[in-house]
Amino acid sequence: MSTDVDHQKPSEVLYEHTPAVAIAASDVSLDDSMSTRSSSSSVPTEMTEPPTTDDKMEGPSETEVSETSNRILDVILEYSLNKFDSTAELHNAGRPKFLAVISRFIRARQKVVMCLPAFPFKSANKVEKVLGTLPDKAEELALGRLDSMCATIGQFYEPGAELTIISDGLVYNDLLGISDQETWRYGSALRAMAERKAFSHLAFSRLQDLVPVKNLPDDLVELSYVANATNFRRTLLNMHGRDGDIDIDHEIATNPDTLMTYRGYCRFLESDLQYIYGCVPKGRTRAYKRDVKYLVKQMLIRGYAFAGAVKARFPNHLRLSIHQSTGEHKISLSLLNTKTGFTTPWHCSVALMSDGEWLSALMSDFKADPLLELVEEDGRPSYFKEVPRQRPYLNGRSRSPVADKEERLVGRRAMACAS
Repeated sequence: MSTDVDHQKPSEVLYEHTPAVAIAASDVSLDDSMSTRSSSSSVPTEMTEPPTTDDKMEGPSETEVSETSNRILDVILEYSLNKFDSTAELHNAGRPKFLAVISRFIRARQKVVMCLPAFPFKSANKVEKVLGTLPDKAEELALGRLDSMCATIGQFYEPGAELTIISDGLVYNDLLGISDQETWRYGSALRAMAERKAFSHLAFSRLQDLVPVKNLPDDLVELSYVANATNFRRTLLNMHGRDGDIDIDHEIATNPDTLMTYRGYCRFLESDLQYIYGCVPKGRTRAYKRDVKYLVKQMLIRGYAFAGAVKARFPNHLRLSIHQSTGEHKISLSLLNTKTGFTTPWHCSVALMSDGEWLSALMSDFKADPLLELVEEDGRPSYFKEVPRQRPYLNGRSRSPVADKEERLVGRRAMACAS
């Protein structure tokens, strides 16, 4: 579910324009910080200490640090989750903390590295929300948007920026009716998409990179990943879990971020799971909603453990989020360019309008629209596209066949009356 525990707000309908993805030459090698060890498992190099400036190199002035840090933060905020009235206020509240994180990289003349828990797996609701189990055009647009953000920073800050996507699929998939195998295949296809599209400012990390599990192969494949999925989850909870001492009801009642996440999860999961746990066609009954709330609380408990693992693994990275929050600790991003609606590609489908505008909504809504046709890529459904409207009155004919026929009938009646 790509959960940060402390922030989430679901979306309803989306309008977006095709992102202008600037692909700049990357200065990142496979041995660089935050880069990948292999195409199947992108494991960032751990950064345990804040960036430091080489004593032999004169660092930038504080004026330069301040100006560059503010400019970088402004770029990131252009991609933020800005569909709420409180967005500007939240940005101002968290700005000093985020500038402090960014400025450390600027002083050291190092790449600005960010991390974002996201892209877990496609929604369990394949009836209404998504086209299938693998990434499609919606994910491509989202990855392109994130890569474009980093590329824009690189245009004025020479060391550049890089964003690591941390998949939290294994943290929650067993609770939501998604198999370990489906989670692996989604993540692998996502990495292949990023490589194929040359999104060179993105890196990837899985749960296996956050927790130590003994006797793992050097490079996990689908079989060994699935075989160890339970071990990854168990180790996560053993190392970072608070199952024995956390009062999740108290957290929901007293922590605004947790409350937002709780409410968001409840709304999402009611629709995500309605075809999994048999409440259709009866509808979302009171008992079903009660069970969803129980499931959400289990997710929150795991989410606290996952957040702890992310903080331990990426202690000095600029922390990004896909969920609404108070803005104190993380910058909330919109993965799809919209002020309202679906902003996470694994919960929706996308459609390309004839004017170049992208829309995002439920797959079932697009499918029911007679002016949209389904487009396949790589042999499977990927997105919808607006069908060109038929305009016979613009095809050069002075009269349409229908008009000609109607006029002939009128003329015949008139002649009959005259006789």
